[in-house]
Amino acid sequence: MSEAILKALKWYVMALAGIVGASAFLMINKSGAVLPWIFVVLGFGVVYIMSYFWNEFRGKILIASFVVFLSLTVASSYTADVLYVFFDIDMLSYSKYFMWALTMLIGIPLMTLVFRYIRDE
Repeated sequence: MSEAILKALKWYVMALAGIVGASAFLMINKSGAVLPWIFVVLGFGVVYIMSYFWNEFRGKILIASFVVFLSLTVASSYTADVLYVFFDIDMLSYSKYFMWALTMLIGIPLMTLVFRYIRDE
């Protein structure tokens, strides 16, 4: 079980690096600034290097990871509203990129289950 949790945390670091890279790229598109290119290269570079050396990250696990990441990305646009309505936590003023990273925290237990029960042989 602890191995699955560590792999899920590794997945979260990889997802967070992807979020940083994509967020910086979206900021470049909006503002036209050059400085965020450093974060684009750094974020996507970390994702590339971690996925290249991670041998178990293939097949069914890769597809499950993509599904979890994509579904949580879609859900992240509603996270601030849900937190405000159900828990009276005012997160409406926070950045959508921060809310995206916060929503990805839900992926840690989901990916723990994926790493525990899905075995690619």
